[in-house]
Amino acid sequence: MKKPSVVSIISKKSNTGKTTLIQGLIPKLKERGYRVMTVKYSCYDFEADREGTDSYKHFGAGADRSILVGPAKFVTFEKSDEHIDIERLIDTYRDVDIIITEGFRNIDYPTIEVVRECMGTKICSSRKNLVAVATDSESMDFGVTSIDLNDYDLISDFIELNCVQKNLVSLVSL
Repeated sequence: MKKPSVVSIISKKSNTGKTTLIQGLIPKLKERGYRVMTVKYSCYDFEADREGTDSYKHFGAGADRSILVGPAKFVTFEKSDEHIDIERLIDTYRDVDIIITEGFRNIDYPTIEVVRECMGTKICSSRKNLVAVATDSESMDFGVTSIDLNDYDLISDFIELNCVQKNLVSLVSL
């Protein structure tokens, strides 16, 4: 299976609209026939299962991996002694076409940074990976393509042209 195209969505500050942007992009990319996966980075420890449930008890009892299966979805809980590397996840999930990451600031993939003028206009991404800025500002020049933060069709076009198609070209040249 081919390696999926990866695009990273980041911002300098919380609550700038990264999740809203991703929520708007997913249906647009799905309409184009792509299988889409998202990976959200959290700098905080979290619980995805509820205390008292059987699956929570299985994992808490020491299972290295526990899978909760329902009629329309499933979730895997897996222990890790190390910080999971994004490359390992990408290599594991090759059954999708596009992986959108949220909050991974230091990965070596095309990056779209979300900038809201009212929250400051400094960018935090590495210039070598920054391919576009999704913004509500019409007056700022970021030195890369600026796209209206709310134009999901245009941002999807950009991702398709600059991330998906470029990934296919690089895979052919390998």
